[in-house]
Amino acid sequence: MQPFYRIFCLSLIGVGLLGCVDQKSDFVTLTQPKIDQIRITGGPWQEAMEQDRAWLLSLDPDRLLHHFRKVAGFDTTAREYGGWEMEWRELRGHSIGHYLSAAARMQKLTGDTVLLEKCRYIIRELARCQAALGTGYVSAFPDEYLNRVETLKPVWAPYYTLHKILAGLTDGYIYLDDTSSLQTALNLTHYLYKRIIPLGREHFQKVLESTEEGGMKDVLWELYTLSGDTTCRALARAFHQDSYFIPMLQKEDKLAGQHSNSLIPNIVGIAREYEVTGDVSRRQIAEWFWNQMDRQRTYVTGGTSNGEHWNSAPGHLETELGPASHETCCTYNLIKLSGHIWSWDPDVKYQDYMERALLNGILAARNCETGMPMYYVSMAPGYYKTWSTPDSSFWCCTGTGMENYARIAEYLYAVNQNRLYVNQFVPSELAYPDLGLTLIQQTSLPKGNEFSLTVRCDKPVGLQFAIRIPAWTGAGYQVRINDKELETRPAPGSYLYVDRTWKNRDQITITFAPHLWYSLLPVKNDHVAIGYGPMVLAARLDSLAIDPKLRHRYGPYDGLPVGAPVLSFSTNDFEQYIKQPDPGKPVFRMKDLIGNSITFKPFFEILMEQYGIYLPIAPEATRSEARIVDPAVHGG
Repeated sequence: MQPFYRIFCLSLIGVGLLGCVDQKSDFVTLTQPKIDQIRITGGPWQEAMEQDRAWLLSLDPDRLLHHFRKVAGFDTTAREYGGWEMEWRELRGHSIGHYLSAAARMQKLTGDTVLLEKCRYIIRELARCQAALGTGYVSAFPDEYLNRVETLKPVWAPYYTLHKILAGLTDGYIYLDDTSSLQTALNLTHYLYKRIIPLGREHFQKVLESTEEGGMKDVLWELYTLSGDTTCRALARAFHQDSYFIPMLQKEDKLAGQHSNSLIPNIVGIAREYEVTGDVSRRQIAEWFWNQMDRQRTYVTGGTSNGEHWNSAPGHLETELGPASHETCCTYNLIKLSGHIWSWDPDVKYQDYMERALLNGILAARNCETGMPMYYVSMAPGYYKTWSTPDSSFWCCTGTGMENYARIAEYLYAVNQNRLYVNQFVPSELAYPDLGLTLIQQTSLPKGNEFSLTVRCDKPVGLQFAIRIPAWTGAGYQVRINDKELETRPAPGSYLYVDRTWKNRDQITITFAPHLWYSLLPVKNDHVAIGYGPMVLAARLDSLAIDPKLRHRYGPYDGLPVGAPVLSFSTNDFEQYIKQPDPGKPVFRMKDLIGNSITFKPFFEILMEQYGIYLPIAPEATRSEARIVDPAVHGG
């Protein structure tokens, strides 16, 4: 999917009623799975999730609450956390919302009672701080910050921070069933309503254009859905920034110069508004924006932005390859947006994008030894990875980094029109205890090519499955139901539909056929990225000693990058230049027409090395398909 690696997504093709057994039963009615029905059982996502869980357990609620208590007038002896949680940072308080969103999910996924108690403690203390102030306000910064934003004076994004707090409290209600969490969120919403609505729409538009409001629209529509409180609906409508949405409704790309991670959460909010109100114009905005990202403004990894902005005309990514590109918060929000749009239109292309972004934009942004997340992910060749620290960074991407690995279960399965969709390939179990049914997913992906889904049931059960056949697989993939191979299979970029009555231990097995592909930047075609199956591959470049202190900056923008070779190869027979010495390991070696010899490995396995995802390509190289940037065309 994603602009410059998208494989032709054909219309959804199904294989129905395959291999039905003699015993007949009605198809059971499946409910949308909740995360506590899902258990992650292996692979790199389980490892990342457990590292995240250990980090969440290590964080001290009293330190996260320190500035909330000060604003409420309570004594506090806790030490503040570092980075953006320090007293002189105007964004302090955002991390507690991320923490609640992450830890509430994680305790639901794992049954961790310590995380449960930490969440409940934080919710109680936020309610106590709110009660002490007596106005409905609760935050780690004084309400004077809101005075400044409302009068168009300089201040660092108070609505952004309040969104995180509201989102955390909302998730506390959804995942912990804590009604006081919902009430605290509603109290804060009513407080904001009383401040914002009297400003008038015209003035508040100026306010929105002067600040970063985060996902206020999104969380307010969610609160309205949960509570029916019309104040939430009115405030959600107030947080509608015309300068963002009017051009999009007219299908005009006015994104150059916009702050990426201020705008994308607003599109998530527009998507949520469509789901709540049915206003088709909101759907049109969300779908136009997604397609524009896909075709014109995202990297092969699924990420976007350069220096937190879009700086170029559509498609001109050659000017966006920088050390401060690919802010991981943007990837987090684009994944959320893709999930919304897929629920309206279950096209494989949205899930293909999510897979590519999850693997190469989120899993690759984690230190596989410490579990710490990245802020910027350099798309300029020759740089290195940098990560936050457990207690002294707390940047925006540190917060979304807390959530990313607790959210993975949400992306695996979905129910649409009573058909269970298997969308992402992660070792896991999905249980429907009331039906006496468990589904066991096993897979060697992303580095292997095997997938299986085993049915465990107390008695024969009628089930309808839709299993994603990703666009990155070759047409020669194989499907077996028990011991019988299917002769008729849908094309890559489709869903495999299997509707039948299943017995205990029945199994679907798929052997995918991943292949090498390359992806040229559009317009200029002057840089190339290489991948294999769902994995973006990174070139291992010359290694330099990096000062450990530089590993904990927002990005690798200190000093110069190491040099990257200029590649020369023919796209007509691309694969002859790249060999896989060991078919069991996803490590590749390239020797091009002028003798460059380079080793490539999966980007999500790059740790301390200098790397290159996009490498310059010689202008005299033979490129008969130079204008084709779809990797499906290459690789057979």
